Amino acid sequence: MGDVKLDLLSPGIEVGLVTTNLEPMVAFYEGFLELEPQGDIDFEGGTQRRYSLGANVLKLVTYTTPPPAPAAPGGGRAQAGLRYFTIGVNGLRAVAEAFEASEYDVVEPLTEFAPVPGMGWMFVADPDGNWIELFGVL
Repeated sequence: MGDVKLDLLSPGIEVGLVTTNLEPMVAFYEGFLELEPQGDIDFEGGTQRRYSLGANVLKLVTYTTPPPAPAAPGGGRAQAGLRYFTIGVNGLRAVAEAFEASEYDVVEPLTEFAPVPGMGWMFVADPDGNWIELFGVL
């Protein structure tokens, strides 16, 4: 079997988060994180709300018939598979402070990355319990 070299149509990826809890998810991604909405796309059996995230797209997907299994919160420590995505930011300390003052969960607190002073990382959770790693310049 041969290798497949992808001829990319776009420079980023699109991440789809399937939710049965749309309004709190919109409040988090659009309201709190202030991601730029691209609009909604209806497809047979559901809808996706699209957000710009750098060169990438985050999609909140809802189905007319909800999936039988709920979201499995807890990141990679709870279940194998695609369990978190990572966003690099400037001013990570201010982002951490905003999360600490909010209703949203910080699941792993801001930690300075010892080998690279001035850089750090943290994990937060959206309303469905999906984990997001935030890393960057403190």
